[in-house]
Amino acid sequence: MGFEFRITASLTQEQRQHLAQLPELATTAPRAPGATRPDTEARLTEAGLYICQHLRPDPWHGLAAVRTWLDAQGVDYAVAEIDD
Repeated sequence: MGFEFRITASLTQEQRQHLAQLPELATTAPRAPGATRPDTEARLTEAGLYICQHLRPDPWHGLAAVRTWLDAQGVDYAVAEIDD
C-alpha cells in the first residue's frame, strides 16, 4: 500500500531552487517505529518532482502547497499517479 506519483513540469533553475526549499519537500513524514526508510520521499528530478509515500494510503501532505506555488508561478505541470 502506498501513494506514488510524478509532477512533470519545466522549471527554471531559480524555480527548482525555490521548490527545494519548500518545507513540504525539505521535510519528510516521520518514520514508523522500526522502519528502515522514511514514510515519504519527495525529490526534484530532471522532469519535475517525484513523490512516494510508503505504507500510507493518503495523498502526500505537500501536494496542495506545491500545486498552489506552481499555479502562482504560471508553470504548466501534470500530476500522474504511478501504478506498479
